[in-house]
Amino acid sequence: QIVRETAGLMTAEAEREGARLIFALANPLPRVHADAVQLEQVIVNLVRNAIEAMAEASSPVREITLRTMPTAEGAVEIAVEDTGPGLPQIGRERLFEPFFTTKTDGVGLGLSISQSIVEAHGGRLTAAPRPGGGAVFRITLPVAEEARHAAA
Repeated sequence: QIVRETAGLMTAEAEREGARLIFALANPLPRVHADAVQLEQVIVNLVRNAIEAMAEASSPVREITLRTMPTAEGAVEIAVEDTGPGLPQIGRERLFEPFFTTKTDGVGLGLSISQSIVEAHGGRLTAAPRPGGGAVFRITLPVAEEARHAAA
């Protein structure tokens, strides 16, 4: 639900830059305990980064796939996949450091703050190259304890 609502906020911005949002949302998913506003902030940041990266690189195909799925480890994954230029090799290991940026006008705090928010919820935020080009950012959040017991 949070992913769907957040995507609704970002659709107009994506369209202005010639990008298309694609949804691959598992339904139903186990519940997670998360502050909805903070999680929306993380997703907005990841989607906006994807839009900006594709626009700056003049990517011919501009698609952002928002994917949700349960993981084998008993967590929920939210993935933001783009068809942009991918992750720069030179800064890949520094992506989540405060004040590190690959943008010409970036401050370098968005990914650092996003990672802190996800970790405060007991989760992980990771980045990897997308097969075929682009990048994938994955948010992994633990399933709420009551949802874990209900599934057992």
